[in-house]
Amino acid sequence: MVYKSSLIRPILGFFVASLLSLFFISHPLTTFGQNTTLVKPTTGGSLKVQIEPTPGTVKVNTPTKFKITFSKSPGNVQPHIDYDFLITRNGKGVFSASSSTGQTGVPLHTAEGIITIPYVFHSPGNYTLTVKVFGILFNPIRPESADFPIMVS
Repeated sequence: MVYKSSLIRPILGFFVASLLSLFFISHPLTTFGQNTTLVKPTTGGSLKVQIEPTPGTVKVNTPTKFKITFSKSPGNVQPHIDYDFLITRNGKGVFSASSSTGQTGVPLHTAEGIITIPYVFHSPGNYTLTVKVFGILFNPIRPESADFPIMVS
């Protein structure tokens, strides 16, 4: 009987380790400094928003470019989007794309459905990237958004 119970712990340990490995392979830790391509649907489900930071790991005092792509289905870029791009930290705004153009609160427009926005973070920590959508194909919609948590090192 002792022989059988001594095998249970190693088998159980192997099983738990296998499950954790599968979880971390299918859900990488993008919010903990390994930023790659981030994709989420908007709150109303009208669009998918993809953000690709360059460089892939966002660092303090290093220029970062956020390539934002709007799509209705995978691989099909949605043109003519009215949007804003915001960066917040602890609930406080640190950047707004519309404010950077001198038109705070006025949505920006992309004809191509793909935009690149540069930004330099000045302190490390957790931030939230928010993409707000106000219109699709020149038609206003109830505002929808997609939030992406990132870690700046």
